[in-house]
Amino acid sequence: MASEVHFASARVKDFRKWWVPKESLLSKMECVFFSAGLDRLVKKGGSVGIKMHFGEPGDVHYIRPAYVSKLVDIIKGLGGKPVIVETAGLGWKPGRTSREKHLRAAAKNGFAPETIGAPIVIADGDDGLDGTSGEIPVARGIAELDALIFLSHVTGHIQAGFGGAIKNIGVGCVSKPGKFRIHFDGPLKIDSELCDDCGKCVEECPVEGAITLPVINETVCLPCNVCLDVCDRRAVKVGFNDKETLARRIAENAKAVLDVLGENTGYINLLVDILPHCDCHPHSDIPIVPDIGVIASLDPVAIDMASIDMINKAPGIDGSAFEGGDDKLTAINPDTHWRVQFDTAVELGIGKKEYRLIQ
Repeated sequence: MASEVHFASARVKDFRKWWVPKESLLSKMECVFFSAGLDRLVKKGGSVGIKMHFGEPGDVHYIRPAYVSKLVDIIKGLGGKPVIVETAGLGWKPGRTSREKHLRAAAKNGFAPETIGAPIVIADGDDGLDGTSGEIPVARGIAELDALIFLSHVTGHIQAGFGGAIKNIGVGCVSKPGKFRIHFDGPLKIDSELCDDCGKCVEECPVEGAITLPVINETVCLPCNVCLDVCDRRAVKVGFNDKETLARRIAENAKAVLDVLGENTGYINLLVDILPHCDCHPHSDIPIVPDIGVIASLDPVAIDMASIDMINKAPGIDGSAFEGGDDKLTAINPDTHWRVQFDTAVELGIGKKEYRLIQ
């Protein structure tokens, strides 16, 4: 049986009327929230996470705070306790790589308890290392929630090909070592011929005893890429995963997260400002298609599959990165493999590609 995906278009047919608040995309998001049954996830007094991406400073096409504020109001109206959750990015240089940096970046982009009406929790701790045990560590703050709603900004992706609900789960809900296994193919090592013993990596490393120059202790290291970022001589080395492996590991991570959360998850995808790249970049390109609308589902694979189908049916925007082709995501980032992410997710039992679109 196909999974249900509930859709509301961004189009406002009565735009010449002065006062049509039900045509707001915020109202339409509320409509698909209830239509898809996401309200059943909210229990009186229970914690309900809203997992989203605040946008890297410099990006201007991230999810607008108004969407989050609306979801917060809906959850409060149902008796739940909403909390906005995110995790730290890999490394040290980007603007969201620790709790302090991430909260500062969120505030710059308009996300604060005063503007959205709920607390913000960086779920993997001060340095992005607070996760469950095992090969795929789930951020501890994520694992402690009663329910979680994934609010995902649909985009292309220069490595994975596509970013939506599955990526929001598999990349966004794990601590730094979980992100590391997606991107890199082995342990961090120090090239002794390039290392000048400056000690900067030891000083900045968040794990005591992980580095004794010129050696990184693999049994102690929780790979976070701080050493890679702070080494001016580029003496710290690690290989990148190929893009098929990266796409597969996103889905594997998502499976580990959903195993912890159980069935207490729901999904909303925003098909607006659809960029050729994800919101981790400190810039924004021209969207590749016009705004499409908002969709909701209880199936992360189905909602992402529906998102891609809608993108491929939409007209491309002149002057954007899309210059033609039936598969817009592959046309934009031709060496990526978004289908691997979906195929792996289906194999792991995360969801179904088959869906029934309900207008």
